[in-house]
Amino acid sequence: MNKYLFLLCIPILSFFTLSCNREDDVTPIDLNLFADTWQVVNPGGQNIFGYDEILHITSAQIHEGFGGYQGYIATYLLRYDDTPVHDRVFTWSIREVENHQPLLDVVYQGELDSDDLWAGNYPYKIIKLTDSHMWWQVNTNGDNSVIMFKRRNDIHIE
Repeated sequence: MNKYLFLLCIPILSFFTLSCNREDDVTPIDLNLFADTWQVVNPGGQNIFGYDEILHITSAQIHEGFGGYQGYIATYLLRYDDTPVHDRVFTWSIREVENHQPLLDVVYQGELDSDDLWAGNYPYKIIKLTDSHMWWQVNTNGDNSVIMFKRRNDIHIE
């Protein structure tokens, strides 16, 4: 009898084990690590930020206690002697978080060759941010490209 009771309990226990919510195990991303100089290590399938492109990110909190952030991204290309050459400027903002992952809106600040109202707007999700690396996932329908960055403390941009 005890064997049958044990066999009956196994599927019930496995159901509860699999249905547990693991959201509590996810640590929130520390956005204090976001503002710095980053190099694109792997551009994924997207074509906005290219391989080895340098991003110099500045950041400011929108409202004290609100949690939203905004700032600028200046992109640079490295010359043969590792001197950065200015390329483009973007603005960015984070106003929402989804599953502990900040939703990043990047907007190109320049002349576009398009009549599309949304041209130049690029939504991303910061999926991981550490002291040395960062990963952004393209946050549009059908495109799940992931861009990988590494921190570059040896490049000084003024």
